Amino acid sequence: MKLVETDPESGSEIYQLTDDPRPTDNIYGEQPYGNGEGNRITVRHYFTDETEGGLSFLDLDDGSLHTVISGQSRFPAFHAWGDYLYYQQEVDGELFLKRCHYQKVVHEDVIKLPHDVGNLSYGTTSQDGNYYAVSVRQEDGLSLVLLFHISDGRRETMVQSTERYFKHEQFSLDTTNRVLIQANSLDVSSVYLGILNVGQEGVAWTAADRPHTPRPTGHEAWIGSSDRIFFSTGVDNEGETNLWITGVDDQTSTPVSNRSIRGSHISVSRCGNYWICDAAGEENVPIYIGSIENGRFQKLVETRTVHDSKQWSHTHPYVTADNQWLIYTSTRSGNPQVFGARIPSSFLDEL
Repeated sequence: MKLVETDPESGSEIYQLTDDPRPTDNIYGEQPYGNGEGNRITVRHYFTDETEGGLSFLDLDDGSLHTVISGQSRFPAFHAWGDYLYYQQEVDGELFLKRCHYQKVVHEDVIKLPHDVGNLSYGTTSQDGNYYAVSVRQEDGLSLVLLFHISDGRRETMVQSTERYFKHEQFSLDTTNRVLIQANSLDVSSVYLGILNVGQEGVAWTAADRPHTPRPTGHEAWIGSSDRIFFSTGVDNEGETNLWITGVDDQTSTPVSNRSIRGSHISVSRCGNYWICDAAGEENVPIYIGSIENGRFQKLVETRTVHDSKQWSHTHPYVTADNQWLIYTSTRSGNPQVFGARIPSSFLDEL
């Protein structure tokens, strides 16, 4: 880990956490790929003509990297702040859901996944480890979400449609095992956010998209262990805030702040007290952290990333489970790498 600079406004120390010849990123922020202790996160290495891809655990205490997968890897399953990273891997022509312990770096098979149902997304594993939900696209245009019972591999269909395609599935962080699902129209003119419930068929729609809000961007997250959701949208009028909160049973959505802010990629702290977003339309792509309770927010860092149409240039910011680090990706060094900003305790206190 290398200290790059100290932000002159927030006082945050900014570190380059990885220095790898491979383009490397922090994957995604909606359900952070890190453990519950806050000391280890998952980073993804990209396959190129010169380099081999893979997944590694990065230890934030000593900067060490621990290989999970070598070679071109699939996108890991959403499972925030747990003991394990869940991921799909093909072995001898068979597809498995596997997991790797963050501290012990020990791999285990979880369930065998079917080849005959269509193209599987990355999926999401429930906090209790009992269920795995995954969206599937079939060649005939049918889109569905399958639920697997991890104890015995049994599967059932939670929802299916030929009018919409489902993606970005996320199990709730409480004990209800609800699944937040993104449902796009075929032309992506609408992006609805719905809730799926284990043991029930069908989807319950939230107050996202018309007539409640502008069209969501596809970046959404559960707010801690509550039944509320934080998401970003487009804007109808200049100066409007495009960050919103709604509950599972709410009839409306509420702007997260009465101050104007335009966020893109978003996340929420594990405690559910703080929201995080990058402002892709602003110079140097700053990252803001704000209060869920009162809407106040401040800039913590400027990422200095330059978008190049690749995922590795998106910041995908999130906060570690202990609220000690802001994790994000930047191209500022010329090669996409993972950066971390120490969060001063006074910064969060002021919110």
